[in-house]
Amino acid sequence: MNQKPFILIADDDQEDRYLLHTAFEEIGRSNDIYLVENGLQVFKYLETSIEQSGMPSLIVLDLNMPILNGMETLSRLKAHNIYKTIPVIMFTTSVHEVEKEKCLEIGAADFIKKPARFQQTILTARYLHESASGTSQKAIKDC
Repeated sequence: MNQKPFILIADDDQEDRYLLHTAFEEIGRSNDIYLVENGLQVFKYLETSIEQSGMPSLIVLDLNMPILNGMETLSRLKAHNIYKTIPVIMFTTSVHEVEKEKCLEIGAADFIKKPARFQQTILTARYLHESASGTSQKAIKDC
């Protein structure tokens, strides 16, 4: 019954996607992620790939994205009968307490700040993978 963790990550910043992918490579888990650029692509992926790949164990959303931002995507996911049970972590440069509270109220499992250094990005990748696996210790919270 233990399904391999799979993380769907949406971030419009090409450099951030590259750093995350590289960090997941560093921890030997790059095959456990799929990267898209915005919330609309999250839904396109879910609609077309669930039968092949199964449901993601975790969705990670950048808060500030074009087309469909992170909060809008989170709201739509949590309102959807099939997708509402997928844990979602917000991953953003924003540290506005109001945005954080709103995302947690909507149903985000966590709200983490994008790291400033690559070593912290590796810790973030570990945390995200552990979250997708159900083994998270919340060790990275203040990185």
